[in-house]
Amino acid sequence: MELLKLIKNRISSEWKKTFNDNVDILNRNAHDQDQKLDTTNSRIDNLVLHSGSESPNEVVDARVNNKAVTFSTLAARLLDTENTHDSDVEQLGLTQANQQLQLEQLNNGIGKLMGTYGATLDLYVSATNGDDKNGNGSEEKPFKTIQMAVNMIPLISTAANTIWIDEGVYLEDVSISRMISDITIKAIKDPGDVDRSVTDLSVKVRSIAFYACSGYYLVQNIQIVDSANAPVFNDKKYGFLIDQGGYLSMGGYKAIEDTKSFNFNLVYVGGGSTCHMWGADYVANQKIVLRSEKLANTMVSGSRGKDNETGFLAQIGGIISHNVTSTTYAKNLSVTGGPGLIITKGTVM
Repeated sequence: MELLKLIKNRISSEWKKTFNDNVDILNRNAHDQDQKLDTTNSRIDNLVLHSGSESPNEVVDARVNNKAVTFSTLAARLLDTENTHDSDVEQLGLTQANQQLQLEQLNNGIGKLMGTYGATLDLYVSATNGDDKNGNGSEEKPFKTIQMAVNMIPLISTAANTIWIDEGVYLEDVSISRMISDITIKAIKDPGDVDRSVTDLSVKVRSIAFYACSGYYLVQNIQIVDSANAPVFNDKKYGFLIDQGGYLSMGGYKAIEDTKSFNFNLVYVGGGSTCHMWGADYVANQKIVLRSEKLANTMVSGSRGKDNETGFLAQIGGIISHNVTSTTYAKNLSVTGGPGLIITKGTVM
C-alpha cells in the first residue's frame, strides 16, 4: 500500500511539495522492494519444488544430503553430489576395464588349457636372440630355451605344435609331460643330405624326454651333447626318452660323445611306448644306442654309426631292426633280457 500525501494543512506550499516528493520516493522504493521480495520468493519456490510447505525449514533441508550431512549452502551440497557422482562414474569405468581385462585373461587361460581345434602352433627358439621373459615365441621374438616353448603349448591341445630351434647349444633337459597330442621339435636349418659322420648338426641339446604322453611326437635333426651331465631315469642316463605311452618318431639325429664309461642310453623307450628311429642318423661311441623295455616296441631303419658297445637292448620289450650292420655298428648288436625280443632283418651295411 502506498503512503498518503498531505493535502490540507497550514504548512507552506514549498514544504508540502518537498514532503510529497519524499513520499513519492518512498513509494517507489517500497515498490522496488516488493518486486525484489517477489523475486526472492520465486527463487525459494524454485529451490524447494513441490515441497508442500512455505516453511523456511524447507530451504535448510535442501542443504542436507541423504547421509544427514548439512552443507553451508545448497550450492555446496549440489557440488559435493556432482563430485561424488563423477567419482562413482570414474570408478565404475575402472571396474569395467578391470573386468574386461580379467575376461581376456580368462579367455587366454582357457586358450592355453584347451588350444584351438584343428589349428597349428609354431613356436621359435633362439639361443642367441631369444628371450624367455620378453619373448612370445614368434619368429620375431623367439624364446631362449626349448623348455619355455614347450611350456607355452596349451595344456590339452588338439593343435599341431611345432618348435623351431635356431642353431646353437642348448644345455637343457627338455621335459614334456602333459596331454599334448602332436609335437614336432626340429632345427630351423635343415642339414639335408650331409654326412653326419663328419659334419655336426646346427642344433645341440642335452636331452629331450616325453613322459606320460599319448600322441605323436617328432624329433628331427638334433645332436645330443653333454651326455655326462644328462638326467637319470631308472638309474640310467639318457639322451632321448619316451615312457608310458605315445609314439616317438626320430630322424636325422646324431650322438658321438663317448658314453661307454657310464650307464647311458641314447634312446630309452619304455612303459608301453612306441618309437621309430629312421634314417639319416649317426651314432658312435655309445654305451647303449637303444633300450626298449616294459612292453615298449621300437623299429630301427638303416641306422648308421660305429664303435658302440651295445646296439639294441630289449628287456621285456620288442625291437625290429632293418638294415643295421653288426660288425661295425656295435660290439654287441642285439642283447635281450627277460622275455625281450629283437628281430633283425636286412643286409649288412
